[in-house]
Amino acid sequence: MYVLQLLVGAIWYSAAPANITQQIEGSALGGISTETVIGFCVALFFYTCFSAWLLAKTNLRSSFERLVLTISSWLFIVLPNVFFVGMFVDFTHMSVGYLMSFGFISCLIAAFILSFWRSNRSIFKG
Repeated sequence: MYVLQLLVGAIWYSAAPANITQQIEGSALGGISTETVIGFCVALFFYTCFSAWLLAKTNLRSSFERLVLTISSWLFIVLPNVFFVGMFVDFTHMSVGYLMSFGFISCLIAAFILSFWRSNRSIFKG
């Protein structure tokens, strides 16, 4: 699942509209560096582990309930970042939406794979 999320992230970034990549390269981020890519990989790994841990520690019985929990975690944890990104970065609403869309795509991948694949729930048992 982690590799699938990395692959989707690479495709997502390569398909970014030109105005977004120009804003990223012109901002304080200074373009996509090796440190940025490593940071992205580490953050995605921790997000995936957190999602698996959260699902393992809840007593939800159905896969649908676990799917809703994973998507809800994105809605209530990640989605408020739209407000903060809009305050601190001079991006258009469309650019902010595009930047936050990968989080939603990654959340959907985690929700469908972790919620329905039984072996992922046994990682954090005990």
